[in-house]
Amino acid sequence: MKPVITLLRSLLRQTVRNRQGLFWTLFFPVVLMVVFSLLGNTKSQVSLAVVTSRSTSAGVVRIMEKSPLFHVRTMGRRAALAAVRSGRMDAALLVPAAPRARTTTLALRYNPANSLSAQQAVGAVQALVAQADLMLSGRPPLFRVRATPLVHARASTYLDFLLPGVLALMTMQNSLFGIGSGLTRWKEKGILRRFRVTPLQPLQFLGAAIMNYLLVGLASSAIIIGFATGLLHASVDIPLGPVTLVLLLGMGCFLAFGFIVAGVSRSQEATIPIINLISFPMMFLSGVFFPISSLPKILTHIVDYFPLTYVSGALRGLMSGQLTWHDAAFRGDLLGMAVWLVLGGAVAARVWRWE
Repeated sequence: MKPVITLLRSLLRQTVRNRQGLFWTLFFPVVLMVVFSLLGNTKSQVSLAVVTSRSTSAGVVRIMEKSPLFHVRTMGRRAALAAVRSGRMDAALLVPAAPRARTTTLALRYNPANSLSAQQAVGAVQALVAQADLMLSGRPPLFRVRATPLVHARASTYLDFLLPGVLALMTMQNSLFGIGSGLTRWKEKGILRRFRVTPLQPLQFLGAAIMNYLLVGLASSAIIIGFATGLLHASVDIPLGPVTLVLLLGMGCFLAFGFIVAGVSRSQEATIPIINLISFPMMFLSGVFFPISSLPKILTHIVDYFPLTYVSGALRGLMSGQLTWHDAAFRGDLLGMAVWLVLGGAVAARVWRWE
């Protein structure tokens, strides 16, 4: 264990002394948070899950289905609420089986963690229901909308939505670029080959390298959280244990990918395009900057299984107060990350080469 600790100290000193690398590691996510929190987020169509049955209330549903403002999917109640919690749908409209009074109340359930899409969904549904009232002979009003969040949560601004996504992005970028590019550079310079003739065992070297990136990743995440909450006034929950677990599992997934890249690449020129090929689709499709529900529907079934989707979804659920240790959705995200970690580790073990 002593050789591992000695090497780990050396790697940490190198990381700290690389001021340019540290600057970009922290500067990039800070700029993303500042710029995107100022620009906000808009989209043209609301994804609406409708829970309905044959009744007089179905008229307003038919009007929604014809409206270009909505993408309507008829679902069961449990599936609809789960889709809203996970971000696949913006809101769920619960239509009663039969009107019990002169004015029928349509319950609209939204996720406050996705604040901008929720606001757009509530506004669009209320406006269309008002129009449908007139079209369906609406005085006194045939329908009214009562919008309530799924659970009480602190998230209320786009920055609150963005912060977990930026943390997830950092776990990918720092781990994937760090280990993938770093090990390839060491292979090119013959450093890894020289390590093999020292008393240090290969697993000790790899263990120290992994511990270095995990410690640096956790420290960087803590700095970004402190910046966002202290200076930008993000209002999020930070359950330390679950958040740390998600960050460690996420970094483990992308460190495994980094080892795969370093194993198949023989030069820095080949490494960067491979890393970009892996990271770019996830950066823009895994719910980092905007809800997954805003993507074309054909993509949502694919990106749901991206490793970065699991990381960003778990962090956003925890930090918005939507998820806890005991929720099935949180355990599902952990399971998804664990599967990617095992698969990535198995592939990395097969393709890894010291030269």
